[in-house]
Amino acid sequence: FVPLGRKFYGRQDFNPTLIITQMVAMQAAFFASLGIASSAALMCIGGHVELGRIFRSAEYSGEDWIALCLATVVTAVVMVAVLVLVVERAKKCLDFVVTYHFFHFLTTWACGGLPLQGAWWACNVSAIVLATVVGEWCCIKAEQQEIPLGRRKEEAVDLQQV
Repeated sequence: FVPLGRKFYGRQDFNPTLIITQMVAMQAAFFASLGIASSAALMCIGGHVELGRIFRSAEYSGEDWIALCLATVVTAVVMVAVLVLVVERAKKCLDFVVTYHFFHFLTTWACGGLPLQGAWWACNVSAIVLATVVGEWCCIKAEQQEIPLGRRKEEAVDLQQV
């Protein structure tokens, strides 16, 4: 994965507009991915497909909970790519992952009550850990890439050798 933004990070000024834009993009990608993944998983097992199921923790105690948990894990993997493209920095991955999961928790609480099912918590905590660890690793790899200073790739300076 190659980030789309700047390669020289240095001292960054506080930019609330950028942070809010990144968070809106991450939240939209999370809910879109979770909706698509849960619909696909439920269709595969012949379960009832309804968008509201991702916002009701009680669904994690029924017969379709494995499909919903699988969809949550698949969403975590998708969100790794989104983290690399939108956030770009390894040190910010945990903040963004916890934030979009916190908003998912609030939405779940508002739509279906406080999540009390252990499966809901296990799936979401696993997804947080997976997205954070793999996202940080991918962002670190992207941050360590060569920075081309010349016109050709052969002229790029490898900062690890300097």
